[in-house]
Amino acid sequence: ALARPSKERRPDTIVIDRGAIDEAPEGLRPAGVVRRLPATLVDMVIYCGVCACLAYPVGRNIDWLTALSDPERLVDSLTDPSWVAHAAGILGLWIALWWCYFAVGWGLVGATIGKRIFGLRIVDHQGRSPIGLSRAFLRLAAYSVSSVTLGMGHLLVVLRPDRRALHDILAGTWVVRRDPKTTGNVAHDDVGPSADHDGGGS
Repeated sequence: ALARPSKERRPDTIVIDRGAIDEAPEGLRPAGVVRRLPATLVDMVIYCGVCACLAYPVGRNIDWLTALSDPERLVDSLTDPSWVAHAAGILGLWIALWWCYFAVGWGLVGATIGKRIFGLRIVDHQGRSPIGLSRAFLRLAAYSVSSVTLGMGHLLVVLRPDRRALHDILAGTWVVRRDPKTTGNVAHDDVGPSADHDGGGS
């Protein structure tokens, strides 16, 4: 009988096996909250700063000091069709920016700016980085699930010994420390996988 040809998985194929749930890819060092939390805060500062710049042209059309002192005038300003249309456009840009910033950072680069500053990378369950756009979009969607559960999904980083949040588990990803001796490789532990002893961020 002829042997069946083996099928190679594409790097961005989303396959979550037991190893993605039970233990880290061999030798990688999961990052804890001391690195993950400030990295997330840096990303939020960058994102909110860009959002503020996008919103400034719309916001400056309203005299906020006068409007806040006159509630009726404030309502009239905020319900003006022209202002509403501009505000809706800015909101759409905010949403697009959110998805692009994190999907490109995680999926094509391997880390956002905040994570790179703190020496972190995101890998898939086989230790590959970057994780590809499909898995990055899955992780970002799962990130919303972690947030709507009143933050309990993020709190898992502190509670679980493997330092994984709910979105890491759902997407089959790990946040690990990057090897400081290289620009892209992740750090390996010669004695096996071990998490930072600093608790568990995003």
